[in-house]
Amino acid sequence: MRDKEATRKTILDVGKKMFIEKGYEHSFLRDIAKESGVTTGAIYGHYKDKDALFTDIVSPVIDGLKKTLSNMQDEYRSIDNEQLNRDPMKLNSYDPMIDYIYDHHDEFILLLKCAHETSMKGWFEDFIKTETTASQSYAEKWKEAGILKSDIDVRFIEIVSSSYFRSIFEAIEKGMEREETKRLVRLLSIYYTGGWKALAGYSALAE
Repeated sequence: MRDKEATRKTILDVGKKMFIEKGYEHSFLRDIAKESGVTTGAIYGHYKDKDALFTDIVSPVIDGLKKTLSNMQDEYRSIDNEQLNRDPMKLNSYDPMIDYIYDHHDEFILLLKCAHETSMKGWFEDFIKTETTASQSYAEKWKEAGILKSDIDVRFIEIVSSSYFRSIFEAIEKGMEREETKRLVRLLSIYYTGGWKALAGYSALAE
């Protein structure tokens, strides 16, 4: 069992390296098997096709990213209404999220560059749906605290969330370093915070 798991890890490492160097289209299981030191037949004992291997490489980091954001959101939800009224944009730093992405940089680069060719092509849209649900809970918390006077269209929240995270992932795809991206995200947060504060002050605009 240990040997099988060690072989699987080798295949994952070699597959990740080859997908990054050659792209998804020009990477083949037979080449990954050869570089992993196993037969083509043996690699099919682990993965039915190239797509299954790609999914096994990237899906854990998507789950990890969602978990990281969930922890950040739990911290925000713990803020009481009195604190929230003093500072409605008392948001967590996004540094934990950026650190997580850079700690798994290769996997996220694969998602950004190759996922559209695989069964993982809808990963970003699925991620945004999760984030939109969280943002809706923020809006509800604002209503409970009396900061927002009306509902905000969920479609608006989804569009804003998509724009925000696309900006972050674009910076990563363009090769920005970890600390550069953190500075960018702080600027983005200031920019988007201004919009949310305006909505809080003029919530009738969202009706």
